[in-house]
Amino acid sequence: MKNELLSKKQIEFYDYIKMKNIILDIYELFPYLERVDNNVATPIITIDYRVRYEQFVPVSSSHIENFILRDEMLKTRNEYYRKELLSKITMALRTLNTEELEVFDLVFYKKKTEEEISKIISCCIDKERYIKKSGCIKFLTALGLDIECLK
Repeated sequence: MKNELLSKKQIEFYDYIKMKNIILDIYELFPYLERVDNNVATPIITIDYRVRYEQFVPVSSSHIENFILRDEMLKTRNEYYRKELLSKITMALRTLNTEELEVFDLVFYKKKTEEEISKIISCCIDKERYIKKSGCIKFLTALGLDIECLK
């Protein structure tokens, strides 16, 4: 089965604001980790929209149990836990298709506005929102955090 965008019906089950806030919390860990250890490697999305993480470790589950930013910040002082968490984020990013990765990169890594993104990917804002929501759902589902975002 091809990794297609989720249907509009599936997307309607989720509260985008809740999804975005959880993902922003996850990405708030990155600057913190860089402050704690300036040599820390984080998952990146390459120019050709592949996901790379140099310190990937095998994990049995991609789920993050009880994600609370403060707790995750404390746990990530442990190098193995940090690598495991970032490996889970890498696995979640790899569930996205190219379109979703492109938009995810522009939203969460490059902090572009909807208008900027729609110009970059040459589509209307509605299509950009659809792609963004589909990617957010897939990302949070892979991490086991999507339940908190159901309407």
